[in-house]
This record gives sequence, C-alpha cells and structure tokens, in this order.
Amino acid sequence: MKTLLLTFLLSQGADLTTTVIGLHRGCQELNPLYGRTASISRIVVAKSASTFLISSIAWGIRKKHPKQAKLLLITGIAASALPAVWNMTQLPKC
Repeated sequence: MKTLLLTFLLSQGADLTTTVIGLHRGCQELNPLYGRTASISRIVVAKSASTFLISSIAWGIRKKHPKQAKLLLITGIAASALPAVWNMTQLPKC
C-alpha cells in the first residue's frame, strides 16, 4: 500500500511538473477542467487538493477496504502518469 501511495504521489508530481514546464514554454493546457488559459497557480492548487483528497481517502479506507484503496491509487496513477508521458512528448514541440 505504501508503495502504491508513493507511486501515486510521484506520478501526480510528474504530471504537475511537466505541465508547469510546458506552460512556461508556451504550450497550452489540454485538460478541460483547467481550460486552455489556466494559470499555473490554479493548476497547482487543484492538483494539490485532488492529490490530498485521493491520498486521504485511500489511506483512510485501506484497512476495511484494501482492494478498493489499491484500485483508487492505481486509477490515480494511470490518470496522472499518462498525462505526464504525453506532456513529455509535447515539450520539445513548444
């Protein structure tokens, strides 16, 4: 469980880092939740809040519902690792 939680936090960090780098280079945000002209501060706040919320839920339910906690983290890992990889492929184009 701790490994999944750490991986989730790292993938969230990778997504945020590559997004901020891309925005500094002139790329546009594609996430419709943020909009194409999203500010970095808005993205940081939203990403931090969602990371905290998902981590807290997974950690809170880990003893009574270990499978659901793991599934939540695995889904979160995929949902942030895939955009981070996409961002990495787009950075040279900005």
